[in-house]
Amino acid sequence: MIKSHQKVLDLLVDRPEQLETFTTYSPAHRFIEANVGSANLSFLIKEEDGSTFSMALGQSPFIYSSDRIATSRGIEIDLQDYEHRADWDFYSIDTANFRGSSPAQISTGADEIKALLEEHAPNSSVWPGNSEVIFWGEIREEGKLVATGALVKWRTGEVMFASIATHLSYRGRGLAQSLVSQMLRSALELEIAHVGLGVFADNSTAKRAYEKVGFKLIGEFSSYQRKSS
Repeated sequence: MIKSHQKVLDLLVDRPEQLETFTTYSPAHRFIEANVGSANLSFLIKEEDGSTFSMALGQSPFIYSSDRIATSRGIEIDLQDYEHRADWDFYSIDTANFRGSSPAQISTGADEIKALLEEHAPNSSVWPGNSEVIFWGEIREEGKLVATGALVKWRTGEVMFASIATHLSYRGRGLAQSLVSQMLRSALELEIAHVGLGVFADNSTAKRAYEKVGFKLIGEFSSYQRKSS
């Protein structure tokens, strides 16, 4: 077991996908320990509320006993103790590719954003007023807010997209792709070099859209929650 966050970073220097997953989901000040094998990676962190979270990456990684677990998809978990919560995919992209794009329109209409999310993306993870938000981007048509999304800075320091949403009546027109491209240009102006994105695995429409923008798949995961006793 490795107790040094920096040592894990050093061991993963030639494993870019696992390194990016570790730096995104394991803040140094919350890190407890890790297990690094020849092709596997597991790590355990303590959340702000005192609960524990772990990830297990590879084909046969060590599985920590924690309150929440995310594993590479296909890893078997004891479902007597845990319940499956979601399957999701992790993507990332470099902002340097968007020097030629137009920057995003920055939204300051918190009430409008909240209304759009409540009606068209109620399961969004980030909302107006959340402290991690760097900015909200927007697309309007005839003055109406039809697409929005947040760029956020996680506790690890990594920057991610969150709560990308398009009004139901305006879907299928590539608005999310346009919005994300514009927000990446704005991120570049803020000297943000790299941005990540999590997408539910069954959201094939969104994944195709982000892949067209140029997002690279980093990993496919399943999440589990310890059952209440």
